Amino acid sequence: MTDIEGVDIDRAFLAHYHIAAADAVAESDTAVMALTTLEAEARSITPGLVSPAVPRNVKIDASTAITTKVKIHGTDFAGQVISEELQLTGTDAVAGNLAFKTITKVDLPARTNTPAKQTETIQVTAGCGTSGDIAVAVTATTLLGAKSGASVTVTLDNTEHSGADDVAAAVVEALNEDADISAVFTASVTGDDDDTVLLTANEYAANDSSLAIAFTVNSTQVTVGSSTNGTSGTAEDKVSVGLGKKLGIPYKLYADELVILKLLNKAVEAPTQGVVTADATDLSKNVYTPNGDIGSKDVDLYIMV
Repeated sequence: MTDIEGVDIDRAFLAHYHIAAADAVAESDTAVMALTTLEAEARSITPGLVSPAVPRNVKIDASTAITTKVKIHGTDFAGQVISEELQLTGTDAVAGNLAFKTITKVDLPARTNTPAKQTETIQVTAGCGTSGDIAVAVTATTLLGAKSGASVTVTLDNTEHSGADDVAAAVVEALNEDADISAVFTASVTGDDDDTVLLTANEYAANDSSLAIAFTVNSTQVTVGSSTNGTSGTAEDKVSVGLGKKLGIPYKLYADELVILKLLNKAVEAPTQGVVTADATDLSKNVYTPNGDIGSKDVDLYIMV
């Protein structure tokens, strides 16, 4: 009723939308889908996807500098089917704008880069003439990290290791028995005469330009060529899907001012409050974005409806 006879208006109500701290979990790059390797062809992922506890926006991230697109499928707060396409910007996470109640499928692009395991070779050009020890060091400042420059001692006998191939085989065995080196590389023999040591990275990774093999032959009369780059290392393209901090609102709002009070952790954020995005036609676009981090904090919205 109004103070004017015959003029009636709709009654407004105050709705309180509460999100418990346990459901308003912190942002994550991998909460929906862990880093997943891209393949030669585009494909869709459906099993293993984790939907948020309450409607949230998603974000995507890549392990390498790729700029292809990922499409997320699911449902909104009301259970209506929605989808959102986002473009990767390498290792910088890209956040979406729609609030997903469930996430049912992720369309992944084809890989941009063909993965390759880095290799390095060194040829043994003369076998052991005098019994003794040689040292073989592997430098790889990125791949081996603090273990870069790790060296193995190889004991040679001039009767057992007189051939270049014999020396190469002994070096390969020693490299593969070393815990630090074998954790990152696998050694083998190659070449027409099996006289070349081939070191191959165990994992796909970006090229380590410092990779080199060095022999200290002492008095054994062993001779070797130069450490030679083989295949350049290329990391696998991987993509993950996580959760941003935009929280879905269960109303189609025609103005953000209809959310008259916004509380994070039971207090108004200061000095800057979070932001409400309103949309009168698309439920999934109605979201509240706290200014601060939301992990383990209650969220309370008071809405005029």
